[in-house]
Amino acid sequence: MAYRLLRSKVTANPFSFEAAGLLSRHVTVSGNSQACSPQCCTAFYRQASSEVSLQTEQGGEKGYKGHDMLAPFTAGWQSTDLHPLVIERSEGSYVYDSNGKKYLDALAGLWCTALGGNEPRLVEAATKQLNKLPFYHSFWNRTTRPSLDLAKEILEIFTARKMGKVFFTNSGSEANDSQVKLVWYYFNALGRPNKKKFIARTKSLQNLHQKFDLPAPFVLHTDCPHYWRFHLPGETEEEFSTRLANNLENLILKEGPDTIAAFIAEPVMGAGGVILPPKTYFEKVQAVIEKYDILFIADELISIYGESLSSTERIIEELKSQNK
Repeated sequence: MAYRLLRSKVTANPFSFEAAGLLSRHVTVSGNSQACSPQCCTAFYRQASSEVSLQTEQGGEKGYKGHDMLAPFTAGWQSTDLHPLVIERSEGSYVYDSNGKKYLDALAGLWCTALGGNEPRLVEAATKQLNKLPFYHSFWNRTTRPSLDLAKEILEIFTARKMGKVFFTNSGSEANDSQVKLVWYYFNALGRPNKKKFIARTKSLQNLHQKFDLPAPFVLHTDCPHYWRFHLPGETEEEFSTRLANNLENLILKEGPDTIAAFIAEPVMGAGGVILPPKTYFEKVQAVIEKYDILFIADELISIYGESLSSTERIIEELKSQNK
């Protein structure tokens, strides 16, 4: 009963450029206008912070120093004391600021503009839909044909793991927040309301709540799987993976297996520095969480769209967060 109920509530990825979604089985640089240097792939990210003060008034136009917007991941004093880097247009993988300077957008927006900027097919599709139906919700068993078609197409992408349903959200953060709600709903429906805690890894995206004092005591953290940085002298990758899996199991036993709902991990840890998993890491981790009936959430918000490392690392996830 609970299984069928939850299969109708599952998760995935929205029909917008910065949308992200959830998929679940159960519950579901700078460069100039002529050329780009070899260092360009990291420069745009750096440009936004180290050269932002170079954005000055030009051509008699009023600058934006002291503007009215509060921006994320931006120190408050910067909006008062500095001119922001104003991006005005895009062309393929490049963007241009208000002074006409060209940058390689190495982050693809925020990992969501995989086709680049000003893609004719996207412009055509968006214009067509805006002329027909700009917006409608999916509450109360109402929806739109593009939403239904997209959900079906998304599920057909994932062949290594049969997923059940698609749930659309507007951002990666909303996707993972919705995962929490769905997992709690799942265990409540099973009559196991004590399973409320989540385990993430240090230096991961899910570790960021500690940076701004978000009260989330139900989120626990285990080791970061960065072999190069954290392995012991003489320790092989497999031995490193074994140690981390043992530490994870000890954390579960300390907290109580009946209180742990899910383990959430990025197959490729982006926020920590694009960290690839060491050999046998996910194999050993999955053996631990399956032993204690803990769900696996694969956070693939910044990974390549589709199967990603979930298939190559033989990850068997119950829920998946996707973005593009």
